[in-house]
Amino acid sequence: MTGSHRVGDPRGEGPGGGHSQTDRHDRQRSGAAAGTAAGERPGAAAGITAGDRSIAAAGIAAVAALALIPGRLLVVADFDGTLAEGSRDPGAASIVPLAQRALRRLARVAATQPERVAIAILTGRTVADVAARVRVGGITYLGDHGLQSGTFPRGGSPSRMRTTFRSGHEASHAPAEILAARVPEVLGRPAWLFVERKGPSVAFHVRQAEDRIAARAAVEAAIETVDRELPPHELAHYRGRLVVDLRPRTAGGKREAFEYLLADIRPAAVVAFGDDISDADGFAVLRATRGSGEIDGLAVAVTGPHGMPAEVRAAADIVLETPYEAARALAALATALVATLEREV
Repeated sequence: MTGSHRVGDPRGEGPGGGHSQTDRHDRQRSGAAAGTAAGERPGAAAGITAGDRSIAAAGIAAVAALALIPGRLLVVADFDGTLAEGSRDPGAASIVPLAQRALRRLARVAATQPERVAIAILTGRTVADVAARVRVGGITYLGDHGLQSGTFPRGGSPSRMRTTFRSGHEASHAPAEILAARVPEVLGRPAWLFVERKGPSVAFHVRQAEDRIAARAAVEAAIETVDRELPPHELAHYRGRLVVDLRPRTAGGKREAFEYLLADIRPAAVVAFGDDISDADGFAVLRATRGSGEIDGLAVAVTGPHGMPAEVRAAADIVLETPYEAARALAALATALVATLEREV
């Protein structure tokens, strides 16, 4: 699920340990960061370390340099803690304005030259919820870790988006709804609990609790209590730090959603942004595919207000300090892509 490499270390990738596709394109990035040797991704020697402005700048430059690679670029981003500053209230999360503007620029390119870029928001939220917060048309929204999908036209309203649920999990809607209603009752409806209904799955957020570890344990105990009242079902715990997420056992998660995106879009290069342990699964897919020489790309981890799990850091090539740094990277990428296309005319 995660690699054992150091952050930003490309060693061991590429067939037979030789020059991978990433190595070849790294030579095109010569000038992306001062002091970076040819054939070495910025930060490869020491890792991209949150809090070091010069190294963060090098990481942003490396992301922008992906625009130089011929073919389609796939941009994948999580929302909470990645495009939006982390909030104790899940309902209060809002996208960083610079990130929204950058996504709109990328969507504009995708509308006229879809063979050059595709954009996907891959999140645990429902697509209706995240689309209303991102408000960028012409891109793909994958919600509930890939169980839901939707899009709406550029210049249109998110309210026009129709959500499609992946088939095969219809039987999970009923137990998910019962758990969503009964778990808060068992807990005495604490003010810190935020329940997110997502059709065939349900999430219980505990980030507003003063003692999140105790709150998470209380939620898990309440789920066990309600479970004893239910007939057998397919819901099971999914990965997450500040949330207890119940999903159909066979639904997969961001790993499978990322694999679907790669198979569907067939990009030449990928950049993925994320901050939580579920994002590490997507990073692992990116790194494995890159290691086989099929694509180029970078996994970019974003540090949130609650720190970063070691698993995410280990799976990333670049670590940025905040969602604002991620927004800067997206803006730099959009600017570089537009400039590259203008030169190609």
